[in-house]
Amino acid sequence: MICCALIALLFGALLWIARTLRLLPATEAASPLSWTLDPTDPTETPTPPAAAQKFTWRHRARSFGYAAHGIKLVLRREHSAWLHLGAAALAIGLGLVLQIDLAAWRWIILCIGLVIAAEILNTAVETTCNAITTAPHPLIGRAKDMAAGAVLLCALTALILGALTFAPYLRESTAAPQWDICSG
Repeated sequence: MICCALIALLFGALLWIARTLRLLPATEAASPLSWTLDPTDPTETPTPPAAAQKFTWRHRARSFGYAAHGIKLVLRREHSAWLHLGAAALAIGLGLVLQIDLAAWRWIILCIGLVIAAEILNTAVETTCNAITTAPHPLIGRAKDMAAGAVLLCALTALILGALTFAPYLRESTAAPQWDICSG
């Protein structure tokens, strides 16, 4: 994790140096991301910038409520999330049956959390893209494909880590006899 942070810091420093030396173009005032939703939309509620809001426990609790609502929306409406939950239930069931230790449970829980989080982010990207335009657009298609690719990468990584985590327990359970008929 420290390595990833150092790489990100190095990449940011290189971008800053390149912009400072005018090797990269400066960002223009009219960014392609400077769009707004229809102000007459009744579902859109204006909120003050984060810097203008004071810290209160009520705001933090409300933020957790919004986050829980977002998770609930994804788990209710997204078919892919149902598949991931099924795989998670299978992994948890297998872990209970094989009686894996705490270290193995950490890997399983981490994999489940990362795959579900990636699915939620993918859904957020798709929802945002659909809010911008429903017409086919190559850049929106790329963004959706990249977000789906991130989910696939997380799911494949979870599958590999799950196989590596469960393999010793499966070998151990198949090597030991289930019933010892010869003992008295």
